[in-house]
Amino acid sequence: MAGDILIFNGRIIAETHFLPRGYLLVRDGRIASVGTDWAGLDADGKIDAKGLFVSPGFIDMHTHGILDVDFMESDAEATVRGLREYARYGVTRVVASTLSNPMEAIIAQVKRLRRAREDREYGDMLLGVHVEGPWLAPRCRGGHALEYLRAPEKPDVERLLGEVGDAIRSVTFAPELPNSVWLTEQLAMRGIVPVLGHTEATFEQAERAILAGARHVTHMYDTTLGYRENPEEALVMMPGMETAVLHNDEVSIELIGCPVHVPPAFFRFIDKVKPRKRKVIVTDSLVGTGMPEGTVLAYKDGRRVYVEEGVLRMIDEDPKVDGNLTGSAVTLNVGLRRLREYAGIPTHEAVRWGSGNPASTLGIDRETGSIGVGKFADIVLMDDEFDVKATFVKGRQVFSTA
Repeated sequence: MAGDILIFNGRIIAETHFLPRGYLLVRDGRIASVGTDWAGLDADGKIDAKGLFVSPGFIDMHTHGILDVDFMESDAEATVRGLREYARYGVTRVVASTLSNPMEAIIAQVKRLRRAREDREYGDMLLGVHVEGPWLAPRCRGGHALEYLRAPEKPDVERLLGEVGDAIRSVTFAPELPNSVWLTEQLAMRGIVPVLGHTEATFEQAERAILAGARHVTHMYDTTLGYRENPEEALVMMPGMETAVLHNDEVSIELIGCPVHVPPAFFRFIDKVKPRKRKVIVTDSLVGTGMPEGTVLAYKDGRRVYVEEGVLRMIDEDPKVDGNLTGSAVTLNVGLRRLREYAGIPTHEAVRWGSGNPASTLGIDRETGSIGVGKFADIVLMDDEFDVKATFVKGRQVFSTA
């Protein structure tokens, strides 16, 4: 076991307090002490934070990949390479997201991702898998292929949970589909987070899923239609999924940390209307994330895209398609910086959206997500602009600019 580490002279974003000048002591991979007076404390390793923020590590609970690593295709070796890249941006836990595909392909990929957790250096970073699709509403499919979409049929659900349920942390589905309440119950009984998304559900349909155990919403305001016009009364709006999830404080909401996917006003709105622990920032990032501005990528199906200011845009001969938004390429530290600006909140409150709140949603907040005695030493040192200088996972340094 590694020796003790003392990180001192930093701005500590602790679980219950913000310490403008404090320390934390790491012992056996966990936080052993937090405070303001480090005089007389000794450790095998000492790190002078020099006024940097000392933050809990970030948790990206919705991401499809980074650089050239695609979590729908990557083997264990490529997945580990991707995890190493996430650490550069302060991420200490990742939930790898799949895409709509035939069920056999999804199960095979979850098995490949599960093997990456065995890596001794970076395996601890991979919390598990977020299955996004194929149980989505066709109209709200976004980047998911229409040919793979279907209702959650019992044999498929039972096969998925039976073969790889131990590796799955969350599942996104549209609650208006047949069997969705039954699906919600099956997930909740296994400790898997049922997530509403890619949906045009009515208020009643969303409420039934929430009663059955749904506790999160995938990228709110992207492929989620919240209201509709009453077909019997012109210009009268009917409540939809958004009303249900705003009404139920137990349900957390995630936003993509990107002003293209989510207009800035929504960040302030969700900060105002949702309880403190129910607001989450994610990347929903795809292949190409972390690559230089203007990088061109070619997919296997022949499509080409380019990186521009944290998003991916299409390259196409058709002027109606060329330049269209196709996905996110934001990193979580940049998303948190934008959140702080758009919501007008202090750094330590923004950090909660990317650390403690996703930990709470995933049910791992007793172990990680905040700086508190007894929790894993998942730590980030960063400056005022969320530029990461060092990242620690269970007290082990996995990234440093030094």
